[in-house]
This record gives sequence, structure tokens and C-alpha cells, in this order.
Amino acid sequence: MIKTKSILIALGILVGLFLITFFGTDIVMKIIVGHSNEVQVPLLIGSDYEVARNTCNKMKLYVEQSDLVHDENIEKGKIISQKPNPGIMTKKHRTVHVVISKGPEMVRIPYLDNLSIVEAKLKLENAGLSLGKKVFRYSNEVDKGNIVNSRPMADELIPKKSDVDVVISLGKYTTSSGDDNKWKNLLGE
Repeated sequence: MIKTKSILIALGILVGLFLITFFGTDIVMKIIVGHSNEVQVPLLIGSDYEVARNTCNKMKLYVEQSDLVHDENIEKGKIISQKPNPGIMTKKHRTVHVVISKGPEMVRIPYLDNLSIVEAKLKLENAGLSLGKKVFRYSNEVDKGNIVNSRPMADELIPKKSDVDVVISLGKYTTSSGDDNKWKNLLGE
């Protein structure tokens, strides 16, 4: 009985020493090696990709583009998001994944010349654009109430969801100006 008790005590002491040595060594190694091998992830959001790469290279981190997306508010080539997040401690030689902006999505302005206001509005909406300001002027070539031209001009690329201003024909120039006011009132101007 004393022999088994002695053996159990000896085994308990050995297991205890093993656990202390194992976890103690792990903790000591983390203190000695771990802190000098970690860096704080920098804030890269809003930076150019090349600037972010240089910043991370100095900190012995890598940068990798994980996605390229359109963003209406962030200009082309700037970083929209990053993982891991800024301020987090990470090991050196790790990769920071970034999403880069393609800028706003660009769309081509459709031809609106000689269309009615309703047709022009529909065509703009189908292109992802909106009808902007309406300016009225006389035109010998375009019928009254139809679009003379657009500003910016047709076929130009502009950011999606932008306004396109139009010039609307008052018809051929006549000396009667009362007709102009009647037409503007009909259009809600």
C-alpha cells in the first residue's frame, strides 16, 4: 500500500513537473520570440495600393489584392477594406488582404436627340442615369417638346447614377412669345 502510494505521488510529481516545464517553456518562448515577431497591422483603407505595399514591406508584411469593385465614393486605385483589420497584432510575413476600388461604375450616355422628354427619361433610367436640368430653346430642326441635345453629349462615359441635362426645343422661332409660356406651363416649368 505504501509502495503504490509512493508510486502515485512520484507520478503526480512527474506529471506536474512535465506540465510546468511544457507550459512554462511555451510562455517563456512567446515572451522571448513572440513579441519581436509581431507587428501591428497598419491602416491601409483610403491608401493607394502601391503606398500600402511599401508601408507593409517596411513592417515585413505582404499585401494581396483580394477583390476589385466599383465604389461611388472611393476613387479608382484606393483601398476600400482590409483583413486583418488595422490595429490588430499579427506575425511578421503574414498577408494583409485588401479590396481595391475601380471607382464609380461608368456608363455611356445614350443618344437622346429628337426624343420626347418621356422617351429620354426612360432611356436614361435604363442606362442607370437620371434626367437633370431642362433648358428650353428654339430649334428649326427639332420639333417642339423634343430633345435638341444633352449635356454631357451622347456617347460620353459618366459615373452611373449621374444627371444628364437636356435642351428641349420650343420649336421654330416665332414672334409670339405667349406660346412659349404656354408650352413651359404644360411641361411643369
